Amino acid sequence: MLPPISGNTQSYLDQLTQMQTEMQNLQQQVTSGLRVQKPGDDPAAVGPILDTQTRIAQLQQNQTNLGQVQTELQTGDGALQTAIQALESAMSLASQSSSLSTTPAQQAALLQQAQGIQQTLVNISTTTANGRYVFSGDLDQQALYALDPTQPTGVKQLATATSTRAVLDANGSPVWTARTASDIFDARTAGGAPAANNVFAAVNSLITALQTNNISGAINSISSLQAAHDYLNQQLGYYGIGETRVTDALTAQSTALVSEQQQLSGLRDTDIASAALQLSQLTVEQQAALTSKAKLSQLSLFNFLA
Repeated sequence: MLPPISGNTQSYLDQLTQMQTEMQNLQQQVTSGLRVQKPGDDPAAVGPILDTQTRIAQLQQNQTNLGQVQTELQTGDGALQTAIQALESAMSLASQSSSLSTTPAQQAALLQQAQGIQQTLVNISTTTANGRYVFSGDLDQQALYALDPTQPTGVKQLATATSTRAVLDANGSPVWTARTASDIFDARTAGGAPAANNVFAAVNSLITALQTNNISGAINSISSLQAAHDYLNQQLGYYGIGETRVTDALTAQSTALVSEQQQLSGLRDTDIASAALQLSQLTVEQQAALTSKAKLSQLSLFNFLA
C-alpha cells in the first residue's frame, strides 16, 4: 500500500497541475489566435462577440448586395451610352436621307441601317447582368420588349413591369431605385400615347419615312430623335448619380466593417505578445518549482541516510 501524500506534496502537485493547464490554454490561444473559442473561456464576452458577428454578417451581406447593384449600374451605364450613340447614328441617317441626290439603292441601305438601329435599341433594353435583366424592374427574369414592325413604335411590349426594389445604405436611406425599359425607351403620355421623347417611336418614325421615301418625314424625324437623344442623356445622368451613391455606400460599408472586425478582434482574439510572455513566465515558474522540489527531495534523502 502506497503511503499517503502529505499536505505539502498535494499542494505542490495542485500548483503544478494548475500551471500546466494554464500553459496548455495559453499555447492553444497562441496556436489558434483565439482567446475565446468556447463560452467557458470568457462567459462575459460571449454576448458582445455574437452581437458583433451578427453586425459583421449584415455588413458583408450589404457589401455583396451593393456590389451586385454596382455591376448592374455600370452595365446599364454602358448600355445607355451605346443607345445614345445609336440615336446619333439615326440622326445622321435622317440627314443623309434628305438629300435629293440620294439614289434608291442608297435609300434602301439607309432603311436597312435604321432598322438595324431599332434592333440594337431593343437588344439594349434586354441587357443583363448578374443573371438579371437590368431594365426589367421587378420582372428581372424576362425581357420587356421585342422587335415588331407591325406595331406603331416598331416594337412589342411583352410585359408591363414596375420597379420597387430600392437599394438602401447602412442607415436605411435610399441609394438607388432602378428604372425599367418602359421608363427609358418607351416613354408615354398620361393617355398612353408615345411621348415626344419616346426612343422606339422616334427611330420608327425614321424607318417609316424611309420605307415610303418621305423626305419631309425623314427630316421631321430629326426633332423627335433629338428629343429622345436628350432624354437618354438624362437617364444616363441618373445612372451616373446612382453609381456615385453606391460607390459612397460601399466605402461607408467597408469602413464600418473594418471597425466591427477590429472590435471582434479585441473581444475574441489572442494578444499574441502578452500570451507568449505569460507562457514564458509560467515555463520559468514551472521549471523553478521542479528544481526546488528536486533539491528538497535530495536534502531529505541525505538527512535520512545520515
